[in-house]
Amino acid sequence: MNKTLPRVLKFLKFTVSFFAILFVAFMLFDALFPLNLDKLNKDDSKVVYDKNGEILRMKLASDGAWRFHTHEVPEILKKSVLLFEDKFYYYHFGVNPLSIIRASFYNITHKNRIGASTITMQVARMLEANERTYANKIKEIFRAFQLEWHFSKDEILNLYFNLAPYGGNIEGVKAAARFYFNKNLSQLSYAQIALLTTIPKNPNKNRLDKKSDINTLKNRVAKLLFDAGIIDLSALKRAQNEPFVNTRLNAPFHAPSYTDVAFKNGITNSNLNLEFQNDLLNILNQTMFKLKQNGANNASAVLIDNKKMSVVAFIGSHDQSSKDGKNSSLNMKRNVGSTLKPFIYSLALDSGLITPKSELIDTQIYINEYVPRNFNDDFLGKVSAKDALGLSLNIPAVNLNQKLGDNSLYELLEKINLIDNKKEFYGASIALGSPEISLLNLTRLYTIYANGGKLLPLEFAGEFVNNQNEILNLISPQSAYLSAKMMSEASRGILKNAWQYAQNTPTIAFKTGTSYNSRDLYALGVDQNYTLGIWIGNFNGEKTSRLTGLNDASSVVFDMFKLLSQKEKLNFMQKPDGIVLAPTCLDSFEFKECKNMQQDEQILGVWPQNKCQNLRSEELDFMYKNGFLNKNDIAQSPCAKFLRDKAPIFASLYDGQIFINDNNQTKVMIKCYAYLGDEIYITLGNGEFIKRQSASENIVSLATGQHRIGCLDENSNYKEIKIEIRR
Repeated sequence: MNKTLPRVLKFLKFTVSFFAILFVAFMLFDALFPLNLDKLNKDDSKVVYDKNGEILRMKLASDGAWRFHTHEVPEILKKSVLLFEDKFYYYHFGVNPLSIIRASFYNITHKNRIGASTITMQVARMLEANERTYANKIKEIFRAFQLEWHFSKDEILNLYFNLAPYGGNIEGVKAAARFYFNKNLSQLSYAQIALLTTIPKNPNKNRLDKKSDINTLKNRVAKLLFDAGIIDLSALKRAQNEPFVNTRLNAPFHAPSYTDVAFKNGITNSNLNLEFQNDLLNILNQTMFKLKQNGANNASAVLIDNKKMSVVAFIGSHDQSSKDGKNSSLNMKRNVGSTLKPFIYSLALDSGLITPKSELIDTQIYINEYVPRNFNDDFLGKVSAKDALGLSLNIPAVNLNQKLGDNSLYELLEKINLIDNKKEFYGASIALGSPEISLLNLTRLYTIYANGGKLLPLEFAGEFVNNQNEILNLISPQSAYLSAKMMSEASRGILKNAWQYAQNTPTIAFKTGTSYNSRDLYALGVDQNYTLGIWIGNFNGEKTSRLTGLNDASSVVFDMFKLLSQKEKLNFMQKPDGIVLAPTCLDSFEFKECKNMQQDEQILGVWPQNKCQNLRSEELDFMYKNGFLNKNDIAQSPCAKFLRDKAPIFASLYDGQIFINDNNQTKVMIKCYAYLGDEIYITLGNGEFIKRQSASENIVSLATGQHRIGCLDENSNYKEIKIEIRR
């Protein structure tokens, strides 16, 4: 007994010394060969979610893997993996000696081999993927000890779930659940948990998109869970009966133009609504299928939530496989056709130029070399402001914009940085959409009709559109409402073929536009809730064949608003204070006494502008020739004193015009309007005046060189221009 005790003490002393030396050696090697923690901190794949948590798009991690770190692994999944991979995980120190002995004996006596790796050893192997050799196995064991020393068991297990291979370039259990089942971890069934459990042991052999007998392996794991009392008999049967077909899902790829910006801005949770995105894309695809035969290959759309001022749907290109479909309208600027006309009418309402029912004159006007025409090359004569806007007439819009002077459409666009050149560059054609504006900026501009005339900052994938984060008052709330109401009251005749689409649509302010040669088709709709903009055309600028915004793009707007109204209650803009219904003189001419007095909506505090000062000679000529006024009306009108002193206007030939001809003589047409009087006197700079009818067309031959041409009316008002004939 006395001899045994010293031996035991000696053995214990030796054992303690041995393990102390091992521990010191381990600590020394741990310091000399530390864990490469950078390999534990692999970056995640990037994900952009919609406002409801649906995945819009994902991007690979920097090393080409699909990986999503998580700390929320379901307990049942943890138990399943530990039962299948390492049932003594919480009892060993990184290495299970019994498993090593068992595996060594088996591998000596059998041709096939089995492993003895614990979960900790597998994590160590994930850190340093080396060739399977005995030397590397020893190194792996050392790394496993290091992991156990530096991390808790739960931390190591979490590393396993985040770094384990699940076949191909799928890494981590969260990515596996997404690509094999399109589910979050918390949504997995027992069968799916069993399937995921089996993969990391042999990820290439057991990957769920390739293994042929995967259901057999699934049922084996489910039986283990049942035998261990983790699931009951009912859950076992459900797991066994749940079939699985080999598959691997593609990464979601929604709204690429939008998500490109979101990735750039580091946005994960976006304001895009995937349901709206898909609805809008489906409608756009159906429309484009019909229009392709007319040479329209590309289309884009943007939907804005007016209350939150966020883009909730954006289609940069409706079909990336279409001609030039890889492009996007996001930064594409195009002529916008008639879509800018409503803003002219809004400014005119605020300036006192019009009320909704005011008479406007749709007839030829001449602005130097610019002679605008209506779309159908016809003129309607007298027309109300509301109908002129609804019919999208060119002449009234150009005329009103000219009368706005320094408070015109140009100044409005300049204020919000949507204009690229000086005012003279666009001239009068700005009213007909000659500026180049992106669809996103154009649609944002229409939101002022839902926001009381204010242009609010617009969020797009985490950034402000046009880098503008300030509130700008562009028009009054009253003008915004009246303009929107005018756009919403288009009749069956105005909508023409689009009427069939507009039926049963909630009340919206609606406008279309078509650029020159039908290159760009636009349709825009706005109510209190949403603003929708549509563009159809070709990214390469090719013209389409006989298409218009009204007939061919409008259906997308109407159909989308119908869908929106089924999902939520939509409202039209509410009438603000400051609008009164009062007797209003609608005459386009300032008669001695009003001839057309009606009830019309007026903006309080806005006084009607003097019609005499803004009257154009072409308008006066039209009313006179068509019997809407006579000489007596003019003589007794308050306008007489203004008109008497206004110089004539040249309709044909303009100051500075240059003609180039191969002949010595060039024929030109001189056409001059007088504000008052039936006659004018034309001089060719030689002192001789030739009497002609006002607005008559006079053909004269001029020699090469510079010429001064004058026009004198009956009240001695004289206008002179200079032209040049060059060979």
